[in-house]
This record gives sequence, structure tokens and C-alpha cells, in this order.
Amino acid sequence: MKRTWLALLAVLFLLPSCRQKGEEARGEERAAASPPVESSDIEERSRRSPEGRRPVLWLGLDGLDWELLDRLSAEGKMPNWKRLTEEGYSARLASFLPLLSPILWTTAATGMPPDVHGVLDFQEVDPKTGRKVPISGLSRAVPAVWNLASASGRKVGVVGWWATHPAEEANGFFVSDRASPILFERQNLAGVAFPPSLEAGVGQVVARDGEVTREELSSFLGDPSGEKAAPLSRILGATRVHHRIARDLYDRNLPDLLALYIEGTDEVGHLFATSTPPKIPCASDRDLARYGRVVERYYGLIDQMLGQWMRRAAEDRATLIVHSDHGFKWGDDRPCGFASKDWSTAAFWHRQEGVFAAWGAGVRRGERRGSASLFDVAPTLLALLGILADRRMPGRPISSAFDFPIAARERAPVVTEVRRVAAEPINERQADEYAKKLLALGYLTGSETKPLAAPGGERPGWTEGAWNNLGVYLRDTAGNPGGARAAFEKSLALRPDYYSALFNLAVLERSRGAAKAAEDWFFRSLAALRADPAPAVLGWSHEYQKEGNTPAARSLLERAAHLYPENEEIARDYAILLYRAKECPKALAALSSFEATSRKTRTWNALALFQTCLGNREEVIRLLTRSLALDPNQPEVARSLAMAKGAAA
Repeated sequence: MKRTWLALLAVLFLLPSCRQKGEEARGEERAAASPPVESSDIEERSRRSPEGRRPVLWLGLDGLDWELLDRLSAEGKMPNWKRLTEEGYSARLASFLPLLSPILWTTAATGMPPDVHGVLDFQEVDPKTGRKVPISGLSRAVPAVWNLASASGRKVGVVGWWATHPAEEANGFFVSDRASPILFERQNLAGVAFPPSLEAGVGQVVARDGEVTREELSSFLGDPSGEKAAPLSRILGATRVHHRIARDLYDRNLPDLLALYIEGTDEVGHLFATSTPPKIPCASDRDLARYGRVVERYYGLIDQMLGQWMRRAAEDRATLIVHSDHGFKWGDDRPCGFASKDWSTAAFWHRQEGVFAAWGAGVRRGERRGSASLFDVAPTLLALLGILADRRMPGRPISSAFDFPIAARERAPVVTEVRRVAAEPINERQADEYAKKLLALGYLTGSETKPLAAPGGERPGWTEGAWNNLGVYLRDTAGNPGGARAAFEKSLALRPDYYSALFNLAVLERSRGAAKAAEDWFFRSLAALRADPAPAVLGWSHEYQKEGNTPAARSLLERAAHLYPENEEIARDYAILLYRAKECPKALAALSSFEATSRKTRTWNALALFQTCLGNREEVIRLLTRSLALDPNQPEVARSLAMAKGAAA
């Protein structure tokens, strides 16, 4: 009977998207004529009976950050979010390192730390071929909230959650993350949905709502033909696809738990945060004019969708939970390039503090913003659903958010079988497209896409990145340096030249005060990275100097100057450190070879400083004059030159 009803659900889901053959060629015209899903909610919808369980609507919005949300709310650009936080409960959500979405969203879904749930990278290793493929639900070692709810007789609906392919069998409906046009294009949709009869309907929604017209892009970008138009189109399309699927299936199925994940709130930041007001030094006026309105327009779209979920929460007596996995840097802390200790990862744009909010049935109005942990999300959801939690979950229900008793109810470790629908293996082209998108976003480097030895067995293997991420978690979050070292060493056993694990071993040695060992690992990581070493060297040196560890800073710079004799930035920093030690002849010798070719005023100004120390006024005048000829807008240098000339006279 259940299968018959779900088959009927699939038919109903397909009805709004069915087309005649003659209409297929007019997709763009239809898309332009039909209002987008965020601005066209269903007027009449089925509602839950006022009796029975209180449902939970669970919205995961990647990378939400209070700084941006507060600013847009105050400007009137997110009225629904403002209402939600004023009428409901909100908290600052503590996340943990490493700040990578598959890891964090799987923790939110399972309540377990990454060393238990097993999802530790954007990729996994095919056990038979050793090829890197997109992370899947097959890497997850423990059940999620929806599995526990389904096994307890609750109806569930899941759409788009990270690392959930192939779709999981459930008492309700399930659409995996492979339906997203952000990271998966031209995908075979086999295995994307449960029941499998929904796959055709998912394909219809992807084809309809995943298409974004030039006119729509123009309202965001002005010029829809630029290099960022295509990725923005994918973000908009994926957001609409996930929302449409979740909204329409929720209205027809009315589950006790609806879990919807939206990735675009993070990706739009990676693409456009640099060009978003207020202006930061590395943002050009041209880019600010072209892209400055994208973020507020996109978050306005999210706010419209949020309003539709608030409507459903009000009509169905539901509790609405909205949270992120981490925050995002939207202020003066936005990096103009990556910092030395976070070389190539987009995670450097992430803040460790994220967002949690609750609204609707049973939610207490918060007088001030509270505090919570990402580990608290799953226990909170289970408590709201009246389901016992696994005692291994480190979090606790966020009881301060609700006006009725909500407490942790634990039992022995839960064993719930997770069954998945049949799916075709991802092919090499699809895996390459996925990797290229992650490369473009900064989440992977080229070396991290290379295959490994096939691990064998039935379960996917861990990548070198997964072992490295486990090491970061154990070192920085769990406080287990021994376990961290073992994880980094396993990463290097898979790929001995993996710069990130080499660098993290340097950080580990430095944290225990072993400066010489840290230095050795540090330079091994630089050699493996094969990129400009200056940002990393200068970053570490400056941190040592801030700590008062001048000997370690000097050792590092001296070794770097020897290894990279052509690097002007390193030579200048080393020379300045020598000058501060009152070793002026050595300082001049360390930098003077760059004078003839340098086009950097900082180098000439530093040389002038060293010549001042040595009492060579004519050289000081010559060097400062040359510096001002290149950049006249240096008032301090101009004053120094005037003083030197006056003293010479």
C-alpha cells in the first residue's frame, strides 16, 4: 500500500512539469514568461491536520553569517529574515575546524564528529579503480537524523543534502545532492531520488527551474555575458531546483521532517564577496560597479523562499529551524588573496561562527542572541521529533530556544541500516567536471584530483585530503596531537609530496614548541607546493616576531633567503630583521642585489633606511629620490628626504 501511494505521489509531482513535444523547443520563452519559483508560491495548498505531531522544517543554508544578515535586514532587503529573528530565537553557532561543507553538514545531519561519521573530503576513492570521485553517502558510517526518524515511524523528506547520493530509502521522499546544477551538470539522474519513480520529475524540474534567462542574469550582473555569468547561473538554477522540489513534495507529502539544503548562500560569497560593498582595497571600481549588487539580490531571493517556508510553518503548526555550517567573511577581514597559513583553500573565507535560528510552533522569543554548537543541531531535531538520540553524540538539545521542555533522551549506540537505491557509477567525464568546479572555487588543487592505489573492498577509500582533514580536526578541535600526527602521516603515505599534510605537520610541531622540526616540515611543504613562497614565509616570520620568538623568525628567513635567492620579498623581510638587530652592514648586503632591477618603493625605502644606519646621506638622498619618482604619494618618505637634504646642507 505504501509503495502504491508513493507511486501516486511521483505522478502528482510530475504533473506540473509535463509538456507536449512541441513545447520542448520553447524552454527559454517559457522560462521568461513564468515567474521564478521564489516569487510564485502556490495559492491553495494542502495543510496538515491540526491534530497529531508538530512537524519540523529544517533549512540548511551554507555559509550564513550574522554580519551580512544583520546588515541586509537593517537595510530592509531581508524582511522575512528580520521577522524570523525578531519573533523567534537566534544564536551564534560554533562550528569546528576544518571548515569544509561535506564534513560539517554531515555532522549536522548525524550529530557525530567527523572521525565517527567518516565524511572527510569533497572526494572519495573508488575501491576498485583508485579514481577520485565525488563524495557520496557511501562514505557515511552512521545514520542521519532522517534515518532515525524514518525508522521511528515518522514521515521524512530530504532534498539536496551534502554527501547523500545514491538516494536513501525512507518513509517518504529523498532527493540526493546530485540534482544540483552547481557541481553536477549533465548528470545521469539514475539513483538521484527515492522512490525511483521521482527521477523523471526531478529531471523535469532541473530542466525548467535550472535554466536562468539572460534577462534574469542582467538584474544581478548588468552584463550577462561576463566570465561570472555562467557560475552565477548555476547557483541561481540550483537554488531554485532544490527549493521547488522540496516545496512541491512537502505540500503533497506533508512529512513530519523536511530537510532542505541550499549551497548558493556560500558559493555566491566565494564568487562575489570581494566585489561587494563596503569596498576593500583589492576590489576595483569596475568590479564593484559590475558585481556590487549580486549578493544582496541573491540573498533577497533566499529571503523570498524563506517567506514561503515561514508560511508553511504557520499553516502547519511547524517548528522552523534554519542554520548554517559556518560563517563567512563579509567585512574588513575579507582576504585580498589567501593568508600564509591557509594557502589555497577557499575555507580561509569562512568564519568559525555560523548562524542558528528557530521560528514557529513552540519557539521562545529570544531577548538576545544565544549560543549553540553545530553538534547541538541533530540532538535538537531528534528531541523535537520525540526520538531517542545516540549517547555518542557530543551535543545537547538547544532547550533555551523553546517554550516547552526539551531534553536529551539517550540510548545505547543506534544501529539503523541505511539502504540506498540503485545508481550507476559516475563516469570519468562527470568526475572531472566536478573536480574542475571545486578547483575553480579553491577547494581543491590539481594534485588532489590524481588517482590513488585502489583500496579494494566495498566501501569507498579515504583520499589523502580526507586523512589530512581528519588530522586538522584532531589537532585543532579534538585536542589529540598524537592522533593528528598519525592522520597526517597516513595522508603522506598515500601521497608523499602532499603539501597540505606537510604544512600541517609543521603547524603541529610549531604548536608544541619544536621550531627546528616545524621549520623542516615547513620548507618541505614549500618545495611540494611549487608556488611563490613569500606569503607563507613572511606570514610565519611575522607570527614568530609577534610571539617574541625572534630567533625562530631569523632562522626561518635566513634559510628562505638561501633557498630562494631571487625572491625580493623574502630578502627584504630578512634584511629588515637584521636591521632591527642593529646589523646594518648585513642588512644592506642581504638586499642590495635587488636595487638595480627593483620596481618596488618598499625595497628602495628599506635600502635608504640601512644607508641611514651606516651614515651614508648621499645614498639615502639618491634612494629616496628614486622612490618618490616612482610614487610621489609618499608623504613620510618626502619628509625623510627633506630632512636628509637639510642635514647634508
